[in-house]
Order: sequence, then C-alpha cells, then structure tokens
Amino acid sequence: MSFPFLQKPVGLLFLIIVGSTGCAEWTAQRFDDPSRDTWQKPQGVVEKLAIPPGGRVADLGAGTGYFTWHLAKAVGSRGTIYAVEIDKTALDAIFKEMVARGTPNVRPVRAEPHDARLPEPVDLVFVCDTYHHMDDRVAYFRSLATSLRPGGRVAILDAHPRGFVSGMFGHRISKGEVLSEMEAAGYRLMDEFDVVEHQHFQVFAKPES
Repeated sequence: MSFPFLQKPVGLLFLIIVGSTGCAEWTAQRFDDPSRDTWQKPQGVVEKLAIPPGGRVADLGAGTGYFTWHLAKAVGSRGTIYAVEIDKTALDAIFKEMVARGTPNVRPVRAEPHDARLPEPVDLVFVCDTYHHMDDRVAYFRSLATSLRPGGRVAILDAHPRGFVSGMFGHRISKGEVLSEMEAAGYRLMDEFDVVEHQHFQVFAKPES
C-alpha cells in the first residue's frame, strides 16, 4: 500500500507519533532519505538565501540535520552552522553524522522550548517545518531578535494549510499568518520565494532597534 502523504513535509508532529511507536530510526531515515530532495529542493532553497561564505547560521528545529548539511556547505569552512534542537536523540544523530562527514563547522545546540540558547548572534535563522509547532511565536521571535547580528534575517519555510496531514493533525499555517505574526514581533518582510510546491517561503529582516 502506498502512502503519498509521507512524501510531503509532515514535520515534528509525525516524528513524535512514529517515535512513540518505536519507529524513530525508520522515521529519521525517511526524513533524511535522498529522495526527499525531489520535492524539498534543498539546493534551490539555500541558493535563494544567498548566504555568504563565513556566515553564521542557526538551523532552528534542525531535526536530524536534513538542511544542516546544505547550510554548512553554503557557509564553508570559515562559517558556522548551529544545529538547534530540543530533542537529544536528534542532536546525537547530528553529532554522529557531523563526525562521519568531517564537518567541524556544524555545532549541535540543545535548546529549550522557549529559548534557542544560541552561543552567539548569527546572520541568519533558518526554520523549516518547525514554526507551526511553536508556542507563543510572537514572543519567541521578538526575543530571538537579540540573537541576530546587525542586518540579520529569519527565513521561514513551512507547509501550506492543505492536504490530508494538515487536516488531520493540524500540520498547517498560512503564509499570511506567518507574515502577521512576524510583523507583530517587529520583523519586516524582505523576500518571498516560490521554490517548493507544498511550502511557502518567506525571509524577514531583523527588527530595527
């Protein structure tokens, strides 16, 4: 039997559901499967961000590191990627892969639900399929602004509110809702891109002091 919705971004909620049934390893393999590249288009997403070599980037809600490695390539050996997660198992997987790949520019960060705990300000915070899971998002991103360097940006890539999974599990948020909340947190929309069919993609400028 085929389950087409498993080919689409379902995010942390599905990780929790499947993980609770003892299938966490299978889930990680599913989300990191190279076949995901077909619809997720990670190279196209990262290219739109125009990350300069040597940049500092936080992959917020990094999961097991799907986007982390693409971001690490973009910043190069002089840059730093903070793979930020609240889940220790996911961070352990990132650390193991970091060693296997030989990518010292990746640094796992154990976050709290209301605090990214970044060790230094960054140029970019990248958020894929995590935003809709967060509580009190306006307060969270208002606080996160202090972890952005001058000219810093926040890029949010999340699923459109349609489809089977979004209807059943609430895996949904509209582009307009993201925009409204980020503006309420003090951010300004810089760019929006149409790269991934099932996701909206917006980039916001750090609030002015």
